[in-house]
Amino acid sequence: MPRTTVYCIVEGYTENAVLKSLVAPYLSTLGVDFLVPIVRVGRGRGGVKFLAADELYHQIQIFLCYPQQPYVTTMFDYYAFPTGTSKGWDFVSKLKSDANFRGAKVAVESMEAEIHRRALDGVNLPNARARLIPYIQLHEMEALFFAEPEKMAMAFENETLAKKFKVAVEECGGCEMINDRPQTAPSKRIQSAFPGYIKGRSEAAHGPRIANRLDLSTVRGKCPRFNAWMTRLEGLNSRTQIS
Repeated sequence: MPRTTVYCIVEGYTENAVLKSLVAPYLSTLGVDFLVPIVRVGRGRGGVKFLAADELYHQIQIFLCYPQQPYVTTMFDYYAFPTGTSKGWDFVSKLKSDANFRGAKVAVESMEAEIHRRALDGVNLPNARARLIPYIQLHEMEALFFAEPEKMAMAFENETLAKKFKVAVEECGGCEMINDRPQTAPSKRIQSAFPGYIKGRSEAAHGPRIANRLDLSTVRGKCPRFNAWMTRLEGLNSRTQIS
């Protein structure tokens, strides 16, 4: 089977560790080599929150230029996505404001489309439009953990927390609907229930430990946008997709 390469640009170490554990092994069985590079790190802070838009577009173009003609995707959180004009994310501010009327899902889809358009503006590379697949997670990567509350609680060695995590899902109407406020975003709910929650890539970090327990098919069944992204990625194992 011919193999296809996908570079996934992420916010930082937590996303890197979770995707390498939860997504990459499965895609590998389909002939898709799913690579999750950390493209920028500074003084313990990494990723898009501290990356200017033009820098992101440039990094996307670098990957698209690679000789094997890889695909390039992203995994950024909608929650706390940068909106500053100084770094070129002013269009995000407008879309997030509009989300109050149209809903976050529409705003996320518009953001993905705009990143796709801006990253490829003036770019003349083979099949570049088909090879770029921006993806933004509603509302935060930690939403995926809520697909299996019991397993998340087990990773914290406190099974009584499962009920709190289940209540959050029920109140919001689904894992990906757990909302976009500083007190109620997925990671903030986890931290509220378990103040010792540790992000990052260290051995003490909880994200990779939770991801190692999760069943990918269960997560996909409870996270529709994530599932749609996965469906698109698993269909990239044939080069006929971009011919």
